[in-house]
Amino acid sequence: MDKLKKLFEARPVRYLISSVIAFAADYAVLLILEPLFSGMTFLSMELAAAISFAISSQINFWINRLWVFKSEKSPLPELGGYYSLALISFSVKTFVLLELFVRVFGLPLFIAKPISEAMMFAFNYIVQKKIIFGRKKK
Repeated sequence: MDKLKKLFEARPVRYLISSVIAFAADYAVLLILEPLFSGMTFLSMELAAAISFAISSQINFWINRLWVFKSEKSPLPELGGYYSLALISFSVKTFVLLELFVRVFGLPLFIAKPISEAMMFAFNYIVQKKIIFGRKKK
């Protein structure tokens, strides 16, 4: 039991769990909304992705802040840093990777989304750990 507890205390494991929770919310909302928007606009995938991002990013920020990185700093600067990273990551995932996988290679969205998320996972962890939620050295 101590080994399991130790495992869940490891920051990369907590980050993975946080990411899986946020991804599940993002993925579910995206797959529900995209077909609903498909008859209304050519940008149905992008619109659904933006809404699912807005929801899942809030879930991810607060789990990361409170549980993964256990930050004690003011949340406002962290929120600004997090959303700067999140918007860059969202843009790369949505307008580069998803466009490439879905519109160019013809992959179904339900396959392309997890691939694009996995590609950004390590980059996002490093930036959050080092810059956004990093503890100031005393």
